[in-house]
Amino acid sequence: MQAYNTLLSVDRLRFSYEENEKPIFQEITFELLKGECALLLGPSGCGKSSLALCLNGLYPEACDGVLSGHVFLFQKPITDDETSETIAQHVGVVFQDPDQQFCMLTVEDEIAFGLENLQVPQEEMAKKIDAVLDKLHISHLKKSTISTLSGGLKQKVALACILAMEPELIILDEPTSLLDPYSAREFVQMIKELQQEKGFGLLVIEHQLDEWAPWVERTIVLDGAGKKALDGPTTDMFQHHSNMLRTMGITVPKICDLQENVIIPFTLSKETLFKEPFPAGHTEEAVVLSAEHAVQVKNLSFSRGQQTIFKDISFSLRAGSLTALVGPNGTGKSTLLSVLARLLKANSGKILLHDKPLESYKEKELRKQLGFVFQNPEHQFVTDTVYDELLFGHTANAETEKRAQNLLQRFGLAHLADHHPFAISQGQKRRLSVATMLMHDVKVLLLDEPTFGQDAKTAAECMEMIQHIQAEGTAVLMITHDMELVSSYADSVLVLHNTHLAFDGTPEQLFSKEAGLVQKAKLTLPLRYEWMTYQQEVRDEAAVTSH
Repeated sequence: MQAYNTLLSVDRLRFSYEENEKPIFQEITFELLKGECALLLGPSGCGKSSLALCLNGLYPEACDGVLSGHVFLFQKPITDDETSETIAQHVGVVFQDPDQQFCMLTVEDEIAFGLENLQVPQEEMAKKIDAVLDKLHISHLKKSTISTLSGGLKQKVALACILAMEPELIILDEPTSLLDPYSAREFVQMIKELQQEKGFGLLVIEHQLDEWAPWVERTIVLDGAGKKALDGPTTDMFQHHSNMLRTMGITVPKICDLQENVIIPFTLSKETLFKEPFPAGHTEEAVVLSAEHAVQVKNLSFSRGQQTIFKDISFSLRAGSLTALVGPNGTGKSTLLSVLARLLKANSGKILLHDKPLESYKEKELRKQLGFVFQNPEHQFVTDTVYDELLFGHTANAETEKRAQNLLQRFGLAHLADHHPFAISQGQKRRLSVATMLMHDVKVLLLDEPTFGQDAKTAAECMEMIQHIQAEGTAVLMITHDMELVSSYADSVLVLHNTHLAFDGTPEQLFSKEAGLVQKAKLTLPLRYEWMTYQQEVRDEAAVTSH
């Protein structure tokens, strides 16, 4: 009976990019039943994304890799002529980097491209396109040029392309990594409802698990060597193996960390947990920052054609501070960083770097003072090896080589020193892009989603390195959608919303006193602040009852 219900079978699968190279993953065996939902977890670089691309038949042909073992779809090998021709119809993958899967210029044409390959009639195609855009709340993007969209909106478009084709199995690779917190929560709820309605199988590769873990019933874990380490019910996984997962560098749902400090029944749902007693929250101590302004922004405005991206923005970055830049997808955060890095020119306003106008710096002088890590790390790679990427622009000597080797070790890239930057995982690319900036003794560092695609261990190590350069006086401005990270590391936070700077203050002030703005800007409260809010509601209710 189970064979009849089996959707996907993977038997002793092993993959490497070169014949004699260490395998990316090895001896992977598991089955997915029709309609089954599973999480695929593992430390950054363990082969999760490569495995996903092997499951839909794209690898090894697309990269000339070496694959052994077998993948069966509906009990037929995916190498079977008939199956290989139709596999894209049955197995849809949303890539970690959505840019890699787009073929057309506009959103409408991109969704239509897949449907045309399935020979869907024009009238039906138009209805499918409108329906999926409406379902994802992106109908307003129908005629938009994909290249002008933010990373988070591109992820939604990539998902729309897959959903329109109605495959039996959907594989999502870091689907919420570029979404704002509200959109991420909304996205997961939408996937849950769609899966229940359509009955497709679901395999989710993810590092942020708080929204997925309460309802995805099964979890498969790969270790650092790319071998299957664990496979079982999700609740059991985090109740009995959370310490092992942490040791492997895998992020566990934040609710697990809190439950270790309270005596309550184990649950992965904070809604259930909040019904139980819990410890009082604590407030952050005031942070004393340098009085020196590294960057001053005055009445900055930027438009693209007739569209105002942001208007009359003013703020400053203090030496040695870490400032988080947050806000909804598509609100202009990455564009603002590009303007600050002088990659784009503002329509009006002033930017002062160490009290000098930004435009007065010569290019070479500016790059010594200011570093920029792109949202897409591949946009800044220029050499043929990971090691050379770190040394690029530096005089080769014992000191720079020692610094490069140290960064490779700290970021877990030493074993990849001779690899091409484009041939490593997305998470490893992100770490490399941050490491290349840390090679420079810059006084201002602009980071666009520095922990995107990182497991818990490497994300923490990345933030430790950032704190180290803060201590040396560097001002850091970081775009992030991770409110837990904002709460834990940021000295101040800027909220960009509706083309304006809606907030400039401390994380404590934002999360404790600006609940309305948090909701409007599609952010979420860090879990600790959710607890504090609930605790206040309990006290208020008790006060009313006592009267």
